[in-house]
Amino acid sequence: MGKQRIFGKCSTATAVAFALSATHAHAQSSVELGGLISAGLNYATNVGGSASTYMSPAGVLRPNTFFLRGTEDLGGDLKSVYLLSAMFSIANGANAGGNGSLFSRESYVGLSDQWGTLTAGSHRDFMFDLSVDGYTGAYYAGIVGAHQGPFAGFGVPYGGNGDMDFDRVNGEALNNSVKFRSANFNGLTFGAMYGFGGQAGRFGASSSSSFGANYSNALLGVGAAYTMAKYPQLNNGSDGIRNIGVGANIRPAPWKLAVLATWSRNTATGGQIAAYDATVGFDFTPAIGASLTYTYMDGNAVLQDKHAQSLAGTVNYNLSRRTTVYAEVVAQRATGPGAKAQINGTPGASSSGNQIVTSLGIQTVF
Repeated sequence: MGKQRIFGKCSTATAVAFALSATHAHAQSSVELGGLISAGLNYATNVGGSASTYMSPAGVLRPNTFFLRGTEDLGGDLKSVYLLSAMFSIANGANAGGNGSLFSRESYVGLSDQWGTLTAGSHRDFMFDLSVDGYTGAYYAGIVGAHQGPFAGFGVPYGGNGDMDFDRVNGEALNNSVKFRSANFNGLTFGAMYGFGGQAGRFGASSSSSFGANYSNALLGVGAAYTMAKYPQLNNGSDGIRNIGVGANIRPAPWKLAVLATWSRNTATGGQIAAYDATVGFDFTPAIGASLTYTYMDGNAVLQDKHAQSLAGTVNYNLSRRTTVYAEVVAQRATGPGAKAQINGTPGASSSGNQIVTSLGIQTVF
């Protein structure tokens, strides 16, 4: 009984001390845990010649994500910031990012003040901002709306089939990077990023650089981005994939109109793909919305002048502020010598120039 009383006293004292320290810490800093969980059932009409029914373990509209984010007030408008985030499969809990990566989406630490934020770690480059700011078809149609087609010979080192997300607008992390993002100056933001290649005696080999600028107000937005990422697989780090993108939108409620143009070039081979999105969205009610995106992708002579056209239609029903159910249909037609359609997120390319995917899904944020 004596031990119990001693334990009780210690517990009370410890609890009071913890409460006081927690109150003090809360006034100085904040920690946020959150993420998104999504799953969908998909039917693809042509995967290597046969229909395929499959679940999207990494999500459909958005990838499954878990993050830990925090700040600490250092005084004088200066704060320390950090982010650890990972993508995962809802089917088995496995990491859905790079092999062997724990925090495969983004991970960084840095400082922030009234002028902007400077961080070091693994970052998504500014091409991804074109999606975040609502200019891309992938912003509305999700993973299956990201750019992929009959361009297996393009040669992106990070994606399946050599052309998955070739223009990076669906989000690809660049490691060993330092990134500056400005504060919002009356709707204007801008930034720059540099990734270190780490090859001894070759400072620029396997390096990366990215720049972006965006202006947005209550009605419209316009943004531009540039990324050059070199890879060891491309001329021993001397070459890479160069991306340029320009996007805009206008949002006269309940309408949303968006356009995007990207140009992606493999500097080692000369292969180039131009992609163009045009999207119209409409909110029938605060809970129900729909969008339609047309995408045209054009490969140059190095890629045998292959082309692809896609049409993606999406309907969302918001059960709450956090939970959404959705249905979408994406159809792609590819043309050119031996062109085989492939919609992003499908198990494989079509055996012909046509492929259709139908998805039903649910997502919730926490």
